[in-house]
Amino acid sequence: MRRSCIVLLSALLVVACRERPADRDREADRRRESRASRAASEELVIRQTIALTNQTALRLDLEYAAGRLDVEPASDGVLAELDLRFSSEEHRPTIDFDSTSTSPTLWIHSPKRRNDNVDLDRLRDNHWRLKLSPQIPITFDIEGGAFDALLDFSGLKVASLNLDVGAGELDIEFREPNPETPNLRINSGAASIDARGLCYANFRSFIFNGGAGKSDLSFDGDYQGEGEVEMNFGVGVNSVALSRALGVRVRKEGSFLSPISLRDFVKQGDTYYSENYDTAQSKLDFYIKMGVGHTSIRWIK
Repeated sequence: MRRSCIVLLSALLVVACRERPADRDREADRRRESRASRAASEELVIRQTIALTNQTALRLDLEYAAGRLDVEPASDGVLAELDLRFSSEEHRPTIDFDSTSTSPTLWIHSPKRRNDNVDLDRLRDNHWRLKLSPQIPITFDIEGGAFDALLDFSGLKVASLNLDVGAGELDIEFREPNPETPNLRINSGAASIDARGLCYANFRSFIFNGGAGKSDLSFDGDYQGEGEVEMNFGVGVNSVALSRALGVRVRKEGSFLSPISLRDFVKQGDTYYSENYDTAQSKLDFYIKMGVGHTSIRWIK
């Protein structure tokens, strides 16, 4: 009798082991379908349009945990047009705006994290689209954790830009001259930064702090006057492209572990000068501090 029970139990265990992988597959499929269904049903949207009335300037204070961010010019007569998509109520952004002020601040913030049990895949489903007035000066303060972005400042009056991002892929564009003379600051932890038309930004000071990511910074476009550029590179690979119309001076600090490539520059002591530095009408002075990485500086053909 005892032997028969042992044989029966062994047979049951064999059957259970055979069925378990299939059961796990079915359970995994069920969970995936449940997540997909929940994501489709829970996606929420905030759409809001703020008219341009008596405002003479605007400050954008934006904090974004994760997702996709697009910024571009709005139509005339519109101060801000918002299209904010988020995956669930727990990711609903907070919006605040004082319509009585002539120089208001528009706050758009992701909710604060209440715990560490955050579904990063759901956060990446967030997509914020902002259109802002091209008619008044705007101060940009943008801070984020991990997001991809297209920041198209073409046609906007950028009075100041402070961008602080942990990770992601960011495209920054200036395709038209900026009528303001801003200070620009970009802090990147491990993000990939691709910035084009930086001379069109018409900055007087540009500070770039790069960590472990890759950066491609193109100083193309028309530039008027003189400006200063400070670049602090970490361990990434960095490329700087320069317009031939610029007079450029480069001072660098770094060890033999941080090589820099320079062509068509004249070295005087620890400083490099472009061949047209003395005669150029517009000039940029670069101070570059490098960690363990590689930086190339090239001319745009």
